Formats: sequence, structure tokens, C-alpha cells
Amino acid sequence: MKIGVISDSHGSLTAWQQAIEVLADVDFLLHAGDILYHGARNPLPEGYNTEGLVDALNDYEGDLLAIKGNVDALVDNWVLPYPLSEYSVVLNGDKKIVIYHGYQHDSEKERVEFAKKFGADILIFGHTHLPLIKEEAGVILLNPGSIALPKQEPAQASLAVIEDDKIEILTLDGKEIIVDFEF
Repeated sequence: MKIGVISDSHGSLTAWQQAIEVLADVDFLLHAGDILYHGARNPLPEGYNTEGLVDALNDYEGDLLAIKGNVDALVDNWVLPYPLSEYSVVLNGDKKIVIYHGYQHDSEKERVEFAKKFGADILIFGHTHLPLIKEEAGVILLNPGSIALPKQEPAQASLAVIEDDKIEILTLDGKEIIVDFEF
């Protein structure tokens, strides 16, 4: 199964559309939260259009699992395809993936401890807007970065793809692999 992973769209319809184009062939799409609102400490991202993004999410024809980020609100549940949960568990063959936004923990150690409570092989999170793939204490930590408001230097919007035993973090246009990881 080919899984697309995005996070931190922050209301950008433009970023969503670019991500969906790059991830057109995925079997399943995971969104690690901060979906509609840009957040009080963030600038408006390019293509900020929450109404348009709501429509696009509701019209998305693929399999989508999105979880709640720290700026996602209760009212978002009324317009999105389903209520957002704090975390979810996904089985991919013999691999167990846990996805949450990540604001709940500040350190890698806390993230790993959280993942291990579920027996997770991979923990997907967003929140920091910084792409990361790292194995720590038997758990693969995956942050796809932000598709709308990247914070690494130089700033580069990114997303991830999990396929077979490989994870790649790609630029939002899909033209460059930022990080790849085999497990």
C-alpha cells in the first residue's frame, strides 16, 4: 500500500491542491492536523481559503484519515467529512502506524514513549513544520513538514510517502526528495 502523509495545511487550498496532485496515486492519505485555520502566531499561507479547502476535503475521492491539530476547532467537525480525533492507529501490513499532531509532547523521548504504548512501528506527527525521519528506540518518527507554512531554512513545503519499506519526504511539487529512509 502506498500512503501519502501531509500536515499543517493551515487553510491553504493551493497547498492542498499541489499535495493532491503529487499524491494522486496513493492508496491512502493521512493528514496530521492543523487543517483549516492558520493559527494566531502564523501568517496567512499562500492560497488561504478555508471554505474552498472544506469543499476540497469533502469532495476528495480517495481514502483520507485526518486528525486534530492544536489550531483545529470544534466547529471544524461540523464542516469536515467526519469528527477529528486526537490520534489514530493505522495498520499497514505488519506495520502499526500511530498518527497524531504532536503538540502533546515536546521531546523525542516523550513521542517514542507515546508510540510504544500502542506498539507502533511508525509515529507520524506534524506541529513543528519541520520535516524529520528518524529511528529512535525502535520507533520511526516521521514528520512530513508543512505543506503550507514550512519553518526549516531554507523554507520548503513538503510531504511524505510511505511505500513498502521506504519513506520519502518530498518537496510539495514532488520534484525533489528531501530525505529518504529504508526500514
